Amino acid sequence: MKNALDKSNKSTKLNKINTRTEALKSILEKQENVSAVRSSHQTISLADIAEDLIANPIEPSKPVSITRVINIHAGKLDQNINSGVPITQSIALFHSLIEKELAKAANQLDIDEKELQAWIDLQIEVPAKSILALLRSIQSLHLDPLSEEIGLTQYEDGHWQVFITIEGCSKLLNQHPQFSGLLFHQADTLIDGVPEWIECSIYRRDRTIPTTVREYLMEVRGANAIWQKMPRRMLRHKALQQCVRLAISQ
Repeated sequence: MKNALDKSNKSTKLNKINTRTEALKSILEKQENVSAVRSSHQTISLADIAEDLIANPIEPSKPVSITRVINIHAGKLDQNINSGVPITQSIALFHSLIEKELAKAANQLDIDEKELQAWIDLQIEVPAKSILALLRSIQSLHLDPLSEEIGLTQYEDGHWQVFITIEGCSKLLNQHPQFSGLLFHQADTLIDGVPEWIECSIYRRDRTIPTTVREYLMEVRGANAIWQKMPRRMLRHKALQQCVRLAISQ
């Protein structure tokens, strides 16, 4: 029994290493393209910066090497310059906080900090505040972006948000001490051969009723290839992800 358990643990660990290796291989293959994009950002001026950092002053520290395009509304930028607020210093302080959180996240995941830094450096278009939110979510949820358990997604309005993948949701569920199972239900009515909605219910030992979420095809259907190929699976994934978000909260 013990030998079987040891083999299972070794197999699980090997799978995680293989997943991370593939992710790093992909990162290395993209480095040349990333370097070209990063070099174009190095000459950015204050007029091109796009994110308000002054509302959240941060404890001084050395700046980090991560390059980001930050959005600041033109009106606020002029106001801050006129009032003598050091914009560049605020940006540097924000990035120093990212550096600290990156080190903490790598330590918690028990991975090389350079591996996580390489993955972060590929997120060229992501605002600094979204990178910071991701790093804090990594620590809070114990999810690994190099194993494709957590990442970032951008909405049509340009807003970036932390995104937990199906692998991440499965990990959160199966590691939660109160998780007691889940069920899916789907509508009898169809839209283009696909159920109108799919419902996910997650059961916890410490709650008398399950947490149930219903996702409608018309509201969440995407236009990309995977939605065209596997619409039922994608709708089911949407229901599971939203249900996990409500049922397994920190």
